[in-house]
Amino acid sequence: MSLRMSSLDPNEPRAAKDCRTCNRRRIRCDRSLPTCKKCALKDLSCPGYGLRIQFGQGVASRGKLMGKALPIIEPAPQATLDETLSLRSLTPAEYINPNEEVESRETSLDTGTDPITVPDSLRNAFRSSYDERAFHNPFALNLDLSSYILPPYLQGRPVRELLHYHDHRVATLMPWVDSPNNPWRKLMLPLALQSPSQSLLLALLALSAEHYSSRPDVTWPEHDGFVSSNYRDRSLQILAQDLRTELGEDASPTRQAQASGILATILVLCNLEMIRCNTATWRVHWKAARTITRRWTAPHLPPTVLDETCRFLLKEAFIYDVFGSSTTFGDNDQIPSSVLTETDANVFTDWLQLVQDVTRAERARNDNPSASQTVPLDLQNMHSLQQRFEYARDRSRLFSQSFNFGMSDASHDFMVLIDIFHYAGLIYSFHALLDSQDPAVQAAIETNVGAVIDTIGQIQNTALYEHDLVWPLFMVGAQSRHNKSIQTFAETKLLEVMNSTGFSNCYPALDFLQRFWETDPSVIADWMQLARQESQQGQHFLVI
Repeated sequence: MSLRMSSLDPNEPRAAKDCRTCNRRRIRCDRSLPTCKKCALKDLSCPGYGLRIQFGQGVASRGKLMGKALPIIEPAPQATLDETLSLRSLTPAEYINPNEEVESRETSLDTGTDPITVPDSLRNAFRSSYDERAFHNPFALNLDLSSYILPPYLQGRPVRELLHYHDHRVATLMPWVDSPNNPWRKLMLPLALQSPSQSLLLALLALSAEHYSSRPDVTWPEHDGFVSSNYRDRSLQILAQDLRTELGEDASPTRQAQASGILATILVLCNLEMIRCNTATWRVHWKAARTITRRWTAPHLPPTVLDETCRFLLKEAFIYDVFGSSTTFGDNDQIPSSVLTETDANVFTDWLQLVQDVTRAERARNDNPSASQTVPLDLQNMHSLQQRFEYARDRSRLFSQSFNFGMSDASHDFMVLIDIFHYAGLIYSFHALLDSQDPAVQAAIETNVGAVIDTIGQIQNTALYEHDLVWPLFMVGAQSRHNKSIQTFAETKLLEVMNSTGFSNCYPALDFLQRFWETDPSVIADWMQLARQESQQGQHFLVI
């Protein structure tokens, strides 16, 4: 899709369309750049000309969106593009337009409202009638849907059942470990039900329907009320409208909830495509989440005060970016670790920031090997890396002491999980930043591979933590080219995780590992070299 540029008069450039204020006033706009002169004469704030939303090709399979895919916001006219101070341009398939950042500078997301909470009167008010015993979770909210204003098409039995399934099953797979304070249940569900837009709610319904349909024992009827693509297509349509409003209007009492709902919708759609194993579409949503995160945290813009929901969503976007960035190449646009401040510090926060720093350093060094100081001093040797990872592990252990697990013996396994990621982080960092041909480095990597395998065996309740093991298992598999038994271990465990969680995103990663295990070491030095080569051919995989 080509960019729409304004028609440039030799004497004065003009925008390609009327400004939104003139549209609302139903008068002819003079389309002056950078803003409309008619607005200036009336002392009105001209919003500019930047937003156009279209749909790319190929995702929707039925209905009004047949043949269409993701909402795309086209860039502003050339004169407006030249004036922006914002982020790099995204490809047309990425539907967040960074050029609108100029407009967002004047808008704060802080409305002084409290974060979304669940009233006690609404907890356990609704119980599903279908197979509650099969999907029972003691931490579920069981919200009373009659307490929320929903359009008629979202008031039927399928919606109740899908929300019940998300509440009891899907939400358990989203955080490190399920608990009474699981924000994917406690924040996301009320946000979806209270939002003026239904985009997030529809995305959650699509996610739940897709996840349930991936189960081998699926029993739900296959009609429109339980078809994931129907909810997804409608969510995308409303998301486009939400983007137009959120990026184009002034601050209002609902602005913060709307901004949160947009990022929340994108994150849910990311997870939906992980179930579908659609890496290409997942990457589009991922880049959109990156862009919104930068809009909220850009250092050259006035600081934005984010409420609890916004902070949670920002941290979720960062988590996805850390894991996604570590195994994807050719796009060095990672969210910097500085987006998380000390107020965001919690279990795994320091570990995530450290891994992101390692990824950014490795990419910078690969892009410019001759440049000096591409790798920070505290990441340049084994000793300093070990010190930083030990500090991150100590901090995670400290924060875990105040974590409300809501169940007995879960804390033991969580401490084991912290150790697993500690060893896996060392494997990744030693390989990424040090000379893997050095016998000492090679021995250290092998030691940590063995530590990951041994520590995984110490988990007592695998059902609680199996979904967390994908990244460590990949790192183990990536270091097992010459060890068949470790290859079998990694492959078996990854298949177990996918069977248990219902997410099939491991298949491209497992296919990659199998291709890597067959390579000639004299031709392909390591897994990163192969991944880089394949990324240039359009082959990508994500490990999350």
